[in-house]
Amino acid sequence: MTSLKSSFIRTWLFVTCTLSALQATAQPDILVLGDSQISFGAGKEYLRFFEQLPERCEMTHERKKALAALGDRKTAAIGVRSTSLQSWTTPKGAAKGAICDVDKKFGVNAGAYGIDGNNKRVFIQIGKGKAYQFCKPKQTAFEAMFADGYYAPELLVLTFLGNAADRWANSPELALEDARRTLQQIPDDVPCVFISSVPVYLKKTNDKRMKGQTEIARAFQKAGKQCAVVEGFNASTRNAIEGKPVYFRRNDAGKVKDPHHPKPAAIRAFLDINTVDICDAVFRVLK
Repeated sequence: MTSLKSSFIRTWLFVTCTLSALQATAQPDILVLGDSQISFGAGKEYLRFFEQLPERCEMTHERKKALAALGDRKTAAIGVRSTSLQSWTTPKGAAKGAICDVDKKFGVNAGAYGIDGNNKRVFIQIGKGKAYQFCKPKQTAFEAMFADGYYAPELLVLTFLGNAADRWANSPELALEDARRTLQQIPDDVPCVFISSVPVYLKKTNDKRMKGQTEIARAFQKAGKQCAVVEGFNASTRNAIEGKPVYFRRNDAGKVKDPHHPKPAAIRAFLDINTVDICDAVFRVLK
């Protein structure tokens, strides 16, 4: 084999492998990222909500034109255990480990919906599988996710709160740092909406999360205009969900056994209450 022919084959293999890596995942039009609330059932409800945007939102002529940017509104959601914005924006250490370390008990650390056309929930380990290569050395998960168009959604939805509640409530400076890093690492042409996650069962926990939400909302307002904020964790959603056993998983005796992960019915109530605000935020960033 001539050296010229060998060189051509090597170049062809390199280009083929590179393109395969960049196009390894089916591209969602709308990508929802969050923590374990997504894994425990919220993901399916977010898929339903965004696929029904035209029916849920008041559609003006301008909004109909903006909606065209979302194509078929194919929506995917990924929820990674005890993660926060800090986890997605930190290149090493324990914060990144929350995304990339293999779960020692279950071997998987995330729940995903709508990836590669599978609308049912699948449990996966981030860093394994062609659609979840977010764990590159010296890169944050966001940097790996958006590098070279690996993921290129028309709308990014972030839904976090609980795992950073103490950090944000106790330090406006750290909240601002997380907001700035997030906007620095999301491509400028990707519109973004941040939605606080759903209230949990205990009032004391929700009081701290409410304070954390206030700080991260202020931080995003200071950091830039790319990401609209929906303060979904509010008096109305708390009144509807907080302390209501029917919205949480219970044992045989009827006692709440998981106070941190509301059932899908609670997610639906949360989204219904916040529909107008979510619609306004979506179409504000799509302009």
